[in-house]
Amino acid sequence: MTVGIGVVTVALVGIGAAGSRAEERGVCVDRSSDVRVADDQCDDDSATSGGGYGWYYIPAGRRAPAEGQAVAGQGSFVTPTNKSFTKGGVAADGGTVTRGGFYSGKGSFGG
Repeated sequence: MTVGIGVVTVALVGIGAAGSRAEERGVCVDRSSDVRVADDQCDDDSATSGGGYGWYYIPAGRRAPAEGQAVAGQGSFVTPTNKSFTKGGVAADGGTVTRGGFYSGKGSFGG
């Protein structure tokens, strides 16, 4: 029984360490207005071009707008391919994007 708990602990620590490398965080944005909306308006399959809602990725260290505010060029709708990232995890009232966090959804970490 102790061995099983140890394996689970090691696995969870490994997952948490991978999440701590996230260099960009996605916020959900209304593509027609470039205004941030609640993250639950987006899903993992949200379009990254055209109208509707899409994930907008903001690098760590930059400021994310609050919901209802324009994104104003802090990031990009292009999904990061050479950096680790996570979708969501930025406070609804905005603030500086930080590295890290835990997210287990599809596409949560870049290559």
